[in-house]
Amino acid sequence: MKPTLRFTHFFCLAIFILLLPLSIFAHGDEVPTDLGVAKDHFTAYGQSDRYELTCYYPELKAGQPAHLTFFVADYKTNRPIDKAELKISAMEDAKMVFEVKILSPGVYELHSTFKGNKIYTLNVQINHPNGADLIGVQGIAVGKKLNTGADVAISPTNQAAGHWLWLAGGILLGGLGMWVVSRRRSRVLTILFLLASAWFSTPNLNPVFAHGDEDHGPAAGGTSYGKTVYAPKETQFLFEISTQSIEKDDYQSAATVFGTVIPSSGGMGTVVVPQSGRITRVNVQVGQSVRAGQTLAVLQQNVGTSDQVNIAANNAGLAVQIETAKARLAAAKREYERLKKIEDIAAGRDVQASEAAFNAARVELQTLEKSAVSANASANQRTVTLQAPIAGIIGAFTLTPGSEVVAGQTLFTVTNLNKIYVEAQVFSQDLPTIQAGNTFLVTSSTNDQKTAEVRIISQAQSLDPGNQSQRVLFEMVNPQGTFKIGEFVTVKAVNQQSSREIAVPNTALTEINGKTAIFHKRAPEQYELTYVQTGENDGSRTLILKGLEESKRIVVSGVYEVKMMYLNQ
Repeated sequence: MKPTLRFTHFFCLAIFILLLPLSIFAHGDEVPTDLGVAKDHFTAYGQSDRYELTCYYPELKAGQPAHLTFFVADYKTNRPIDKAELKISAMEDAKMVFEVKILSPGVYELHSTFKGNKIYTLNVQINHPNGADLIGVQGIAVGKKLNTGADVAISPTNQAAGHWLWLAGGILLGGLGMWVVSRRRSRVLTILFLLASAWFSTPNLNPVFAHGDEDHGPAAGGTSYGKTVYAPKETQFLFEISTQSIEKDDYQSAATVFGTVIPSSGGMGTVVVPQSGRITRVNVQVGQSVRAGQTLAVLQQNVGTSDQVNIAANNAGLAVQIETAKARLAAAKREYERLKKIEDIAAGRDVQASEAAFNAARVELQTLEKSAVSANASANQRTVTLQAPIAGIIGAFTLTPGSEVVAGQTLFTVTNLNKIYVEAQVFSQDLPTIQAGNTFLVTSSTNDQKTAEVRIISQAQSLDPGNQSQRVLFEMVNPQGTFKIGEFVTVKAVNQQSSREIAVPNTALTEINGKTAIFHKRAPEQYELTYVQTGENDGSRTLILKGLEESKRIVVSGVYEVKMMYLNQ
């Protein structure tokens, strides 16, 4: 063997011996392991892309009844999976029987007996309307004692002994590899052997040994856990902490402005007293539906002294005229009857003239008598009917028969809410979105469930001198009368153009140390604080410019509770 090749083989052996133990020591699993925070129980985890399992169990002893608590949650939303059918088996002992009992939504209790003190892996078959799945829960340690020490988390002695065994095995395997390469005497095989050694050494998890009397973590920041917070699964269920997976989605820019509901044109009518008088009859009640032109009340007008003098003088003149007409009628009647008796010898034209004079006197008397009756009726009973100007609902009023009213007084208000207007105050930065063709949604300021779509009918024609905002008018169809006159609302204008962006619900955002932050889920019982840079807010979602990546599961409900746990841990 040439010296150069022999040196190369020894160099490869040295590299392999050094790197192989690293590949053994630095191993891990995607399934989270026990964080070691809880002191009264052990924890094991299992998860898939559909479900997330958390197992709590006390010290278990072989041959004795074991009771384990399983928390089953939706992987994406963290919501409890209720009324699921669980079938469980142990990989190490197929004969083991597990009894499952439902304690509460998402919480199940397992009863069984483990035969030996060793590590078990439980295979959990889940049948639920969300879909069936099979998940393995590793690391159920039977015979292991709970660690009550505050400073010792992992025993380095046992792990070091195991590492030396792996080192010896690595040396033997390296020697065998060197012998094979020496027999082949191939440079290509030597290079491949070296590359394989480097590839096997790639770590994905490094062991860390914690011990007391030293400070760990940041010296400041208000929490000894840095940016992570431990949240027991039972606490998450209690506070209804839910998550949402973040993906890029269509985002439409929007603007939110404030407005007030006002009557539409012809949507409100008032009934005003035309002249002072007394109400003699009220025909409607508060809240009653009326039609246009319907009589609401009857008003008897008051007659002043001057009017009474005029009426008396008018009546006296009519009385004189009536007496004169009666006398004229009587004379004409006598003349007509006289000529009628001597009709045979009287001239025909005299009879006809006498008849015409009699009829004219009778008509004159009838006309004067009708005028007198009308004048007396007007003087004694000057009434006015008050009618509804529009169809609608009668508003509140305080009016009873016999009430005295004065001219110009408003008696009734009739409101029609089938169509109303929303007057919104729009500032200059929101004007580009407040344009015809966009979508406008109105939401009550006191009830988020009251929403309706409106259309813009008038752009701003004037500015508010107080705050320099522009008044824009929207029209809303409101057949059920959901929105009331004078109600405060918010108007959300949504642009029709969209773009692919990362946006989170506004409920997911919180503020810590004056910075905007969110909490995203790292493990079934671990959340991490992340500071983000936010952009536009459309009223329900906020754009994230920096700090958040896709596929993260962020907390969208129960953010305040997670924040309190973070600050108080």
